[in-house]
Amino acid sequence: MKKIIVTILLFIMLSACSQAIETSFPAETLQPTIAPIVTEMPEIPTPTGACPAETANLKLFINSDSGYCFLYPIEDTPLPPYIVVVNPNGVSGGDFLPGDALVQVSIEAASGNTVAQIVDQKITEAGEGFNITRSEILIDGKQAIVVDGLPAQDPWREVFIVDNDRLYHMFFQPWIPNAEWFSELEKLYSSVIDSFHIFQPVP
Repeated sequence: MKKIIVTILLFIMLSACSQAIETSFPAETLQPTIAPIVTEMPEIPTPTGACPAETANLKLFINSDSGYCFLYPIEDTPLPPYIVVVNPNGVSGGDFLPGDALVQVSIEAASGNTVAQIVDQKITEAGEGFNITRSEILIDGKQAIVVDGLPAQDPWREVFIVDNDRLYHMFFQPWIPNAEWFSELEKLYSSVIDSFHIFQPVP
């Protein structure tokens, strides 16, 4: 008899608890929530500008770490990460050029200076007695300065560009107009200057 009474009491208590739960949490709140399916990917911004496209006569040179690219004549030879050579001769460097002529690009901090200020300082440091000339041009829509005659082991033409507080410094050497290969260096110079593009370096 006692077992029957206990069973009835347990049944009454369980029924009461069930009713209390249903009252506290309506049926609709007990349904599982399903997140909506995303059918469209968020738009990813693309960088403005791009490296120039190769042609039948021009190849693309790119340095992602330093953030620049340009086109060079297909007959010239790239020596990554920062040199293109005219008529390479297999020399590794040192006191000798690795070919008849070349372009070399170096990158350094501009330290808050404009391109004009940097060039002024270079010319001042060279001192008197040199036939130094300078001219302003636009490269990739940015002010650039071309300088001839700064003292060096070999004559060279230098090009300076400042962008985002970074100095892009190009050396075309040896800049000897009466050399038999000079027309090839001029062609390399024109190709680089016309196509040089600066972009955000790859971190």
